[in-house]
Amino acid sequence: MPSWCPRCGRNVEHDEKFCRQCGMPQDLTGEEASTWMLANPTAPQPEQTRPTNPVNPAPTGTTNPPTSPAFLPPTPYYPPPAPVPYQQPLQPPQAHISLGDWLSGGWQVYKENWALMSVASLLTCLIGAGTGGLLAGPLLMGLLRMAFSTMRGERPVMGDLFKWGGKFLQAFLSGLIFVAIPFWLLSGNNSLLKSLVLAATPFLSVMFAFATSLILERRMDITNAINQVAKLIFSRDAFMWWVVGLVFAAITAGGSIACLVGTLVTLPWMISASAVAYRDVFGFDDPNRTLH
Repeated sequence: MPSWCPRCGRNVEHDEKFCRQCGMPQDLTGEEASTWMLANPTAPQPEQTRPTNPVNPAPTGTTNPPTSPAFLPPTPYYPPPAPVPYQQPLQPPQAHISLGDWLSGGWQVYKENWALMSVASLLTCLIGAGTGGLLAGPLLMGLLRMAFSTMRGERPVMGDLFKWGGKFLQAFLSGLIFVAIPFWLLSGNNSLLKSLVLAATPFLSVMFAFATSLILERRMDITNAINQVAKLIFSRDAFMWWVVGLVFAAITAGGSIACLVGTLVTLPWMISASAVAYRDVFGFDDPNRTLH
């Protein structure tokens, strides 16, 4: 008579001593096997509590650190600007008149290259007379270039007399305004007009030298140069500037006593003195260059 295995519930024969499925002995001696209650493998088991370590709570006042994005776009590259050549801004003129220092400084500048400056002055007089004074401005700019080169420790050459650097027209207009037109007015018959021109001659001499220097050094046009010089002379100390122009003109004219030979000394001397005065009043473009 078949029976069932008390362990796995398999139907076993009566002559089987052991269950062929689970190996349970089947010798039950004719008694009804007791029912074995198998645990349901799918039934949930109660969780066993385990002691846990205390956890320090996070401070409530802190926040999580900000997170960076997974991808950062590349920073655009901007090349540095190209270097700009040094250009000293135009400083306001310092109206400090020192006539004695300008005369002595001009003499020192003239002495360093007296032969060259005298020959250049002779050419200036010959060319200026041959052109009726129309080239007075460009020739004066050439003589001023020689004086400035000497003051900067450079060696002037005769070619500097004709090196106008693209400013021939502006220098020509300067000579036309301050030399040619006044000379033409003096040759007229109007005595009142002659008197006014003679009275203004010292002012014209200073303005001619400074305006031509601004054209050469600052690369100004004639309008801006005259404007700068007029602000300097007529804003204050106008009488003292008139005295400066009178002394410069008188010394230059005094060289004509010895058959005009003295002019070859007094003319380059006064031009050098004008260059020293310009340096003290307006300053040079390059502050690293000094008078030697």
